[in-house]
Amino acid sequence: MAQVADTRVFPLEDPHILQLGTIGSRSIINYGSDVRVEFPGVNTEIYADIANFDRYDMIVGTPFMRVNKVHLDFENNAVVVNGVSTPAELVEMGDGDGRLRRYRTTEKRRE
Repeated sequence: MAQVADTRVFPLEDPHILQLGTIGSRSIINYGSDVRVEFPGVNTEIYADIANFDRYDMIVGTPFMRVNKVHLDFENNAVVVNGVSTPAELVEMGDGDGRLRRYRTTEKRRE
């Protein structure tokens, strides 16, 4: 995404491991960038770690969400940032690459 967004990145002196909360979601962060974040309720420059993710453009962390008072309003299907509400959009995802699961991993199939 950094290349697509034409964002300047810089190599980190001390690359670090990024471990998300799911099995196999491990990556090494080799680069960082100072990026401008603009959407309703926010217009600022932040530091961002740059890592390759298959299905995500950006993962927003809890510190950013706390500073910008991000609230996911499920009742009204909106995202509220610094008091500014933006309607959430439903994104239809087909099973184009065959990786979407039809069953939850916690469900046991009957034999």
